[in-house]
Amino acid sequence: MSKKFLLSTLFLTIPFFLFAQEYAFEGLINTELKVRVRFDITDNKAEGYCIYISSKEKLPLTGEQKEDGTVILKQSNGERFEGKIIASYMYKGEYFNAEGVDQGTFLFSKTDVSVKEDDALLTVSDSTAHSSVQTDRLHGTETEVNDILRNHLAEFKRCYTQNIDPLKCRQASAMAICELFQTNDFKDPYVGGSYLTMSESYDHITASSDWKMLGEASSATLKDAQERANEGELVIVSYPFKGFIQLGFIRKGEAKMSSKWNMNVPSIAIFFYNDPEKSSIDKQMNFIWRSPENIEVWVKK
Repeated sequence: MSKKFLLSTLFLTIPFFLFAQEYAFEGLINTELKVRVRFDITDNKAEGYCIYISSKEKLPLTGEQKEDGTVILKQSNGERFEGKIIASYMYKGEYFNAEGVDQGTFLFSKTDVSVKEDDALLTVSDSTAHSSVQTDRLHGTETEVNDILRNHLAEFKRCYTQNIDPLKCRQASAMAICELFQTNDFKDPYVGGSYLTMSESYDHITASSDWKMLGEASSATLKDAQERANEGELVIVSYPFKGFIQLGFIRKGEAKMSSKWNMNVPSIAIFFYNDPEKSSIDKQMNFIWRSPENIEVWVKK
C-alpha cells in the first residue's frame, strides 16, 4: 500500500478529530460571579456544562457556533452566554436571562483544570456536609470580618465614583452578607446567582416563609437582636428612605446607651446607596437614624 493511499485512508476515517474542538474557560460574569464552563463544538453544535463556583451548581449547556464565530451556550434554565472565542484563549460576550434581557458582560479565560477537578469541586465532603448546618452564621474572626467589610465598602465607593451601573452598586450589601454568613438568601436564583439590591433583599425576606420580623426597634427587640448577633446569627435591620430601603446587619458587640433613643443601641454595618460616604462597617444605629421609628429587625426562623 502506498504512503499516499494510506494517508488518504486515515484522513477519511478520522474527520471527527478535524471538526471537534474542546474548550474549558473560567472567569467572571459582571466582574463578580465566578463561573467555569466546559464544552465541545462539533459541526457548529455545542454541548457541555457550566459550574457556578460559589454555589457549586452545575448546569448543562447546549448551543451553536454561528457563521460569524459567535458561540451561543444555553443553560437548562433558559439563560445563555453569547460571545466569541478569541484565539482559543478567551471567551467573552454578553449574558442574558431566560427572558432574553441582557444581564451584563462575561469574560472567561482558558483554564487547564481537568474534568476530575470539576468533579472534585462539586463533591461535598463529610466535613463540608457537616459544616453546611452552620450556614447563615457569621464566619471568621472580628479582624477577618472587618477586613472583608472594608473591602466591600471600598468597592461600593469605587462603584459610584466610576459611574458604574447604579443597580450593581446597590448590590453591595447583599454581596457582603452572602460572603460573611455563607448564605444564598440574597442572590437571585433566576439570574445565575446575581446579587439582590437592598430593596430586592427586603422584598425577599418579607415574602419568605424562612424569615420573620423580630419586631420594630424597641428596647426589648434590640436587646434580643444583639444577643442573637453575638451568637453569630444574621440579624437584618431595615429602614425605608424616599421609596428605597436602607438595609444593614447588626454587628457582634455590646449595645450602648443612647440618651436620644433612651435605650441600649447596637452597632450595624450599612452601605448607603444615596450617600456612600455615610456608609460604615460598624456604627451605632442612633448615629445613623434620628429615632427608632419605622426601623424593622428581621431574623431567620
